[in-house]
Amino acid sequence: MTPDQIPQLLKQVSYADPRVLPEDPHEITALAGLWAVVLKDVPAQFAMQAVGEHYAKSPYPIKPSDISTRWQAVVRDRMGRDTTTFEPKAHPELDPDDIAGYQQALRADRAAVVTGERAPTPSRAIAPPLSQDDVRQMRQEKDLARFLRDSVAQARVDNAARRKLVARYPDLNEQMHDLPGHRQWSGSVGGNQRTAAILAEAEQRAAADGRAAA
Repeated sequence: MTPDQIPQLLKQVSYADPRVLPEDPHEITALAGLWAVVLKDVPAQFAMQAVGEHYAKSPYPIKPSDISTRWQAVVRDRMGRDTTTFEPKAHPELDPDDIAGYQQALRADRAAVVTGERAPTPSRAIAPPLSQDDVRQMRQEKDLARFLRDSVAQARVDNAARRKLVARYPDLNEQMHDLPGHRQWSGSVGGNQRTAAILAEAEQRAAADGRAAA
């Protein structure tokens, strides 16, 4: 929450519990400043809802820590069910050698999951989702770096395979490299519909060639 959102939150709290707001305006200002510090990472809508949920179950005055604790529990749950933050292949639009790009994209992914803008992305059924405890253990055992290196290496292999496939068909290869930003196409697809369409055409041709050869 931003500092200017705190007065509205305190006003809502006072509707359910007038004890929370002091009568002295200076004390109210100090109280708002304290709540702003504690709730700086909590979305305003979540805080408003948490107030209602608190008074639906408890007769005691709500504290800002009650709200932040609820939010932290939600964050832990969302991140525990999400693997995109630790999966470079989730960003095929990025060059595997663009480490800075990966870091920025992964930070954005994590923020989107934390705030609820994007639902957690579970891992494939063959493997359980990575939890924060898993990552902590991997880091302690120095396996996290290896995990990321292996994922990036696999992305390079996949990109190379796509480049090789498209190169088999000169007309498609020319179309691909004529696309904006594809003069040095890495083989990634990302969200570019034209890139995906050209690659799909190459895959269809390869499948047809395989059937003809059989």
